[in-house]
Amino acid sequence: MPPEAVKHRELVLPITGMTCANCVATVERALRKTDGVTEVSVNYATERATVHIDSPTLGVDELAAAVERVGYGVVQAEEADLEDAEAEARRTELVKQTRLFWSGVAFAGPLFALSMARDFSLLGAWAHASWVNWLMFALAAPVQFYVGWDYYVGSWKSLRNGSANMDVLVALGSSVAFAYSVVVAFALSVGSVGLGEHVYFETAALIITLIKLGKLLEVRAKGETGEAIRELMSLRPDTARVVQGDQELEIPLDQVDVGDVVVVRPGERIPVDGVLLDGRSSVDESMLTGESMPVDKEPGAEVIGATMNRSGSFRFRATKVGSQTALAQVIRLVREAQGSKAPIQRLADRVASIFVPVVIVLAVATFLVWWLLVGAGAADAMIRLVAVLVIACPCALGLATPTAVMV
Repeated sequence: MPPEAVKHRELVLPITGMTCANCVATVERALRKTDGVTEVSVNYATERATVHIDSPTLGVDELAAAVERVGYGVVQAEEADLEDAEAEARRTELVKQTRLFWSGVAFAGPLFALSMARDFSLLGAWAHASWVNWLMFALAAPVQFYVGWDYYVGSWKSLRNGSANMDVLVALGSSVAFAYSVVVAFALSVGSVGLGEHVYFETAALIITLIKLGKLLEVRAKGETGEAIRELMSLRPDTARVVQGDQELEIPLDQVDVGDVVVVRPGERIPVDGVLLDGRSSVDESMLTGESMPVDKEPGAEVIGATMNRSGSFRFRATKVGSQTALAQVIRLVREAQGSKAPIQRLADRVASIFVPVVIVLAVATFLVWWLLVGAGAADAMIRLVAVLVIACPCALGLATPTAVMV
């Protein structure tokens, strides 16, 4: 292999822990700072970083360390096992998000029912006792600090890296409502009504639970983006029947070498690309060409890995194996298409990078206007601040554009 080919390489890293387009920018910035990296493209929908490097010594371990230093993770595995490892990581994340969402429902549901019933005077005078506020606190706290803990972690990572992501909006909005409610509950317990008589524990809990539902749907959508590649990879047989001396041995597909003589029987998939030596058959190549009619094969004809042998047995000599086969090239092209960024996606990333600071400024301005100029109470102004923070949280901004481009 020419030295230039060794020096200029492309590595694909599955990234974990990203929650929005701002996380994409953080990971890209961390990788670009690594010596030897010439170009980086991180796709939020596929959760993959495509890294171009011009250093013969720079490898996955160094790049993974750079990603981990800014608070994110990298799925590391052998190339043959990478898809399985990535799929397992996504399944684990789906299980986690499902557990957190239903935990939120279990606490936020009764809390919401209790709060609404009290507000609409459907309960007796006992519902306005100070201990009921602390009951609401007990229901809201697990949602705030267990279900919503990911948002605090994401906020810390983001702020530590000098940026503000969507997690900051969620954590800030829910925390303001929760903290204000704790102060009001304490004041009411000691007989003071100066801060108002209404707590907003259900607001904080519902904010986190509903956004966690969005996160759950997002994780499911991300899992489906890799389905096309997994379906292509499933076309490859796991083993190949290779002639060694006077014997036919069944060996793992990754152990087939160029020049090996491979035997294929009727109804089997051809394991690798090659040239037919003896025998005749008809082969279904629709997975590659789209042509439904089988193609007749005779000695000297080329056969393509992952296509289906319909009739007749034959032997062929392997000419392309591993990443050089036609199927591997198709998979590589699909990955490149999914990992590339269209101009509209780059625009979305730039908007997201300044969106959060702008929203925080607008939320504070809203609070001050309603409190100082309009003359509303601190509670009313606080509710409007929370509304701006949470409603403006476009968690789908980082996902919608790349997903639309991929489809």
